[in-house]
Amino acid sequence: MTEIKTFATAEEAKAFMASFHRYTDPASVSPLKGEAAHEVAVGPVHAGVIEPGHFRFQCMGEDVYNLQIFLGYQHRGVEEEIVRADGNLVRQVALAETCAGDTSIAAATCFSEIIETRDGLQTSAGDRKIRELLLELERIANHVGDLGALAGDVAFLPTASFCGRIRGEYLNMTALLCGNRFGRHAVVPGGLRATFNGKKESQLKDWISRVKKDLDGALKLMFEEPTVLERFEGTGVVSKEVAEEIGLVGVARRASVELKGDVLSRATIRRLEIEEAHKKVFAILECKMETGEWRMQENTSSHSSFPIHQTPFACVVATTQAWRGPLVHAALFDADGKMLRYKIVDPSAHNWQGLAYALRGEQISNFPICNKSFNLSYCGTDR
Repeated sequence: MTEIKTFATAEEAKAFMASFHRYTDPASVSPLKGEAAHEVAVGPVHAGVIEPGHFRFQCMGEDVYNLQIFLGYQHRGVEEEIVRADGNLVRQVALAETCAGDTSIAAATCFSEIIETRDGLQTSAGDRKIRELLLELERIANHVGDLGALAGDVAFLPTASFCGRIRGEYLNMTALLCGNRFGRHAVVPGGLRATFNGKKESQLKDWISRVKKDLDGALKLMFEEPTVLERFEGTGVVSKEVAEEIGLVGVARRASVELKGDVLSRATIRRLEIEEAHKKVFAILECKMETGEWRMQENTSSHSSFPIHQTPFACVVATTQAWRGPLVHAALFDADGKMLRYKIVDPSAHNWQGLAYALRGEQISNFPICNKSFNLSYCGTDR
């Protein structure tokens, strides 16, 4: 989905772009007092390849009174590089994709829609359907990985092991369509580099049907295991009122608004989104006619060409429902179509404060499963 906003002066345009991103500072609280009061610092150096987040827990005994989150330096200047690369679409798409590697397809889709709006490019119904297909495969793969990691955090190894393997299956399905397991270089302005024919369609249908049975079995094991439910239920609660007040988005918001807002709710929403994504995938595959063409449905008409060249400045905003939540890209252009500013808002930027709220009143040993139930991006926030 793309929107456009025009401005008469450069000052108005810059002010709009500057207010586009809302950061939430760590909550400031009064220091605890008493013999049991202490602080626990975790990070920013972690084991393996974990990114440099610093978590400071203010505790009374084992109970967390407050959690302050400081995101480590990840900045690569992606937004500035996209502007500097204006005119080189291949490099610009690659830069957008590298903002957060696990959201490559959604990022490329946002960037491509912005350029399509600027240049009046029209994408075919078939290309848009394949983009939707790739987005849903990206969603499934990441949710499967997160549910497996949650199982691992409570030492439930059957589901952890199954999901580790099954996630790879969905990544390989993406590779079948575009040659890259993370969908890199697949979505480009005006179309796709991915190919889709009858042979791949048949292979993908059979592959998904087979793997889906294994996935259903693996998730059923976890969601029916009492020892897992005991750790998940009532842990890391973010109420509906708090979620709406601090502006949670995506999985975290759905879990608080539709369910109870605990770890189990966030895991359940991921499971539901996996089901919803599979329905969309099968609907897309069934939409393809025997001739290789796609049935035109409502809301699949070609993109409109906005008159951005008739105004001094124009901001084009593209939103894609990525797997963590709404991913937003915005670009500011002058009357000649030259890119002046690029802005990316990862859904994680809205949800870090939700993780801090989830730990209030919890025992510090529950931090790993609370953290994984959100699974937020450092690099997507600090581009």
